[in-house]
Amino acid sequence: MKYNTTIQKKQKQLIRSLSQIGPVVEGSLSTVRRTCGNPRCKCRTDPAKKHPAMYLTWKENQKTKSLYIPVANHKEAELWSQNYKKLKKQIREVSDFHKELLRSK
Repeated sequence: MKYNTTIQKKQKQLIRSLSQIGPVVEGSLSTVRRTCGNPRCKCRTDPAKKHPAMYLTWKENQKTKSLYIPVANHKEAELWSQNYKKLKKQIREVSDFHKELLRSK
């Protein structure tokens, strides 16, 4: 297929935007409240004092998998998850653009 210059520029721009996303991770982040192993900790007796823990969950072979995210990696995991959502959106835009090209031919 032969495209005019405007279409080629738009296509290159869309594809270039895919490479500028950065690290990605597929899955959903969730925070749960857990009790710790210390028998004297208040989290054992007071539900409001339970410790937050972050998990990444995803589907693999029709099974839900989860991964504990250490506190030191919370911000990084959130950023990578947001990047994944941006990547999916941009892939959809590229695909929609290409569908329009196919329709117009």
